[in-house]
Amino acid sequence: MGDVSLMLVHGPRVASASSGGGPPPRHTPDGYPHPTWRRVVGRGAHKTTLPALHDTDWNRRAELYTEICQTQALYAGFASRTAMNHRLLKHVPISFIRDIFVELSNATGFGAGEFREDELAAVAHDKVGCCDGREFFLERLVILIVHSTGDEQWGRDMAPRKVMTNVILRHHLLRELYRSASAYTLAVRGAH
Repeated sequence: MGDVSLMLVHGPRVASASSGGGPPPRHTPDGYPHPTWRRVVGRGAHKTTLPALHDTDWNRRAELYTEICQTQALYAGFASRTAMNHRLLKHVPISFIRDIFVELSNATGFGAGEFREDELAAVAHDKVGCCDGREFFLERLVILIVHSTGDEQWGRDMAPRKVMTNVILRHHLLRELYRSASAYTLAVRGAH
């Protein structure tokens, strides 16, 4: 038989944080109790900065995950510098929509010259509570997509304030942006 090595663990093995499970420690390494005002974050537990409104019940969570999967499936063929991971698509920041627009515009020519550099930069540099740059960007982007698709009702449903507060609408915006850029590319290729 081959060599066998054993590792002996001293101390409690069941339900202790050092053995890979159990509750977080109640005392600091030097023996003092953790302050009560500070939450101890256990292994793999992270406190999010944004509330996940669609995590309130299973139906809303399933709706969000369906939207995430549809967005990922649509963008799967697009070689993007920005990864479309679950964590990012769970919240879909407006600056992410801006980045995708810039990439699609560079790749297809759709919306090229529609925004100045300072207008695009204002999306990411809005202060907390000030959302004028984001609203302006969303309003102009929706108008651009409506002119491309001709769907006026879609444009009325995508008011900037509603898009900013509803992650499902942001997914719809991302998908419609991709479809409009694809249709623009096909129209340009067909004209040549």
